[in-house]
Amino acid sequence: MTRTARRGLAAALALALGAAATAAAQSPQPFGSIDFVEGNASVTRGNRLLGDANIGDDVYPDDLIRTAGDGVVVIALARSTGMRGTLTVRPRSVAYLRLAPGDGGPRGGIELIAGQIASKMTKITGNPSFTVTTETAVMGVRGTAFGVAASVNGGILITCSEGEVEARDGQSRVAVPAGNAAERKPAERLRVIPIRLSSSEDFERRWIAEEIEAFKADPARALGDLVERYTELNRRFAEAMDPVQRSEVLNTWLREDAAGQTPRSNDPAVMRQKREIVPLILEARKILFIFERIYYRLDQIEGLVLGTPAERAMIRPGLTAGDFLRRFRQEAPVLERRMLLFRQAERLYALRNQGGAGFSGLGGSDDFFGSDGDWDF
Repeated sequence: MTRTARRGLAAALALALGAAATAAAQSPQPFGSIDFVEGNASVTRGNRLLGDANIGDDVYPDDLIRTAGDGVVVIALARSTGMRGTLTVRPRSVAYLRLAPGDGGPRGGIELIAGQIASKMTKITGNPSFTVTTETAVMGVRGTAFGVAASVNGGILITCSEGEVEARDGQSRVAVPAGNAAERKPAERLRVIPIRLSSSEDFERRWIAEEIEAFKADPARALGDLVERYTELNRRFAEAMDPVQRSEVLNTWLREDAAGQTPRSNDPAVMRQKREIVPLILEARKILFIFERIYYRLDQIEGLVLGTPAERAMIRPGLTAGDFLRRFRQEAPVLERRMLLFRQAERLYALRNQGGAGFSGLGGSDDFFGSDGDWDF
């Protein structure tokens, strides 16, 4: 893994693990409520798919929002985020909601796994922060209208129509003022470019269309690297999750959760259980961060390839794009159950960590990846 990828990973883990570890220290506060829904969209909480998103439903930190090709979800931010405004999850997108306390105010954000999001927000009081995290870049938002898109090729586009967004990719830091965009292609640095169309939305749509056409021009080349990464990460994640799934601690926690039992974080038995399972959770979390992004990128690519002449593209001798993607589709139910079980293990740990140090205090977060800590916004 490159230093850029490691630092991006460290930044996202810091927010994700911090939110998970502190979520149970107080009564759950909503991230916001669903203000508008169009088409097919769902909410997953822990290891449970809650079903279709509905207007008026509250959404909470660590919820997974997923939209289909016709789906749009608009979330009105709650006061707990320290921000006023809306967050829009656009079609064919997957994103986690994040919220954790910070010294200057709430640290809110969204972890974009695939697709596009947009938002318009202002601060309420204090000094809250809001970040958007992708696989390769982190955006700091301070009262602005912006959009972020992740392409099927691994590129990132950040657009700004009001205010300013600051973006970092581990090598570069750029300010994106209104009327401009920042683009990061794989193996390249962030660069600021002017928005050449009438609106940032039109510019983003054109950029996404061009990225899709670039993929279709040579699907075998584009899929070659993804196939190797997916195969390796799938193996590593299965190996990391095996001791988690077989853990008697997790099985005990699952039984207690099903029975509605409330754990006590200062119970000596609970403290021993946490010490036993946390290294297993942290090891799986490191792999899942990247694997999840590869998984959902392939999920999007499947719709661009299957049923088209691109199916016949030869990735390597004896393996066509169609062969691989059909195998991927067969494996998907097992992989999604495994990922959901991991989220449940994280949640059950957090429930038993009230007033505790959290994952970072046990050697997690940035310490794994050699980050120098200069990602804070």
